[in-house]
Amino acid sequence: MTRRAMILATAVFLLNLPGQVVSAQASIVHNMVCTVAHGYTMQEVLEVARSIDFDQPDGPNFVFFRQAITGNGNVSPNSFVFATRWADMEHWARSRASRARSPQGALMFQMTDCDWQNSWISLDYTVDEGGSPYEGGELNASLMYFRTCDLREDRTVQDFVDRLAQGNARFREAGDRSIMQVSRRWLGSREGVSPRQVGVRVVGENAEGLARRLDMSVPTGPPQNSQDRVVENCNRRMLMWSHVVHWSPPS
Repeated sequence: MTRRAMILATAVFLLNLPGQVVSAQASIVHNMVCTVAHGYTMQEVLEVARSIDFDQPDGPNFVFFRQAITGNGNVSPNSFVFATRWADMEHWARSRASRARSPQGALMFQMTDCDWQNSWISLDYTVDEGGSPYEGGELNASLMYFRTCDLREDRTVQDFVDRLAQGNARFREAGDRSIMQVSRRWLGSREGVSPRQVGVRVVGENAEGLARRLDMSVPTGPPQNSQDRVVENCNRRMLMWSHVVHWSPPS
C-alpha cells in the first residue's frame, strides 16, 4: 500500500469512530492562553501583532485574539486566547519548521506571557456555509460566544453538527450571517474535562448581528425531550470579543 493510500485509509477509519465527524470542512486550531504583560495594553499588543508578516509561504490561514467579556469564573485579568487556524497538521508542521521569529514577533512575545506548554489543538467543523463573520474579513473584531457540552454516550460529533445545522436554519431565514462551528479538543488533555466534551463557537457577522442572534435565542418553548438530546451538561454561553490579527483564507 502506498503512503498516500495508507494515510487515506487511516483518515477514513478515524473519521468513522464514535465522536468523530465526516466533514470536508474540518480544520485545526492551535490555542493557547496568554496574558498582557505589566505596562502594556491589549490595544498595543494587537497593533504589534497585526504588524507581523503572516503572508509568507506556509503561514497560518487565520489568527485571532479572543477576550472574555462574561467569563466562567476561571478567566484571569488581562488574559486572552491566542487562536491560530491551519488547514491541517502538515500545514502547521511546515510553518513551525520554516518560519523564523521576526522583530515584531519577538516584541509581541515580550509584551505577553503565553502558556505554550499547556496549549491545545482542536478540530473545528463549520456547521453550514451561510456564515460571514467579521463581514467577510472586513472588520477588525466581532462579538462571539462559546459554550461546552458533553456528547451523550450513544451520539457522535456528526450527530451534533447535524442537529445544530437544523436549529441554525431559523437564524439563517431571519438573515443571520454568524458562523457556527463545533470545536473538539484533539491534542492536549485537560484535567477534569470529559473526553466527550465539545465546544460550540458562534462569531457574529458584526457585533450587532451576534447581539441580535442572542436576542433571538431566548427560550420560548418547552425543553427538548431528553430522549432526543445529542448533548448534555451544557454550560452557559461565554460572551467574548474576537479580534482579527490575520485573515488569509485558503484559496
